[in-house]
Amino acid sequence: MNEQELKILNNLVSGYFDFAEIQAMRRKPMYMKDYISQLDNILGSTGEKLLSDAGRITHEQAMNKALLEYKKYQTKTLSSVEKAYMETIKATQKVIDKKGSANE
Repeated sequence: MNEQELKILNNLVSGYFDFAEIQAMRRKPMYMKDYISQLDNILGSTGEKLLSDAGRITHEQAMNKALLEYKKYQTKTLSSVEKAYMETIKATQKVIDKKGSANE
């Protein structure tokens, strides 16, 4: 996501949470269907496209993508000590893999 998309998403989420907080302050009972309907209203009124079906991405594909993106994030946020530790683990794994290949 670029900075503008992130700002838009932040504003949408903030508005949604504000709505939920107001309903709680009014002690108005809300059910999941109510929150889904309100979310659809918010997204529709801002011109966002609504997902009307299950989509084309499987759960497994989504989880794999999330894991991949998290690993990218993680490598950017490791401290120098953590990076050195991870490199040691990778090097050790390569040695283990080579020994395993030689024994086959």
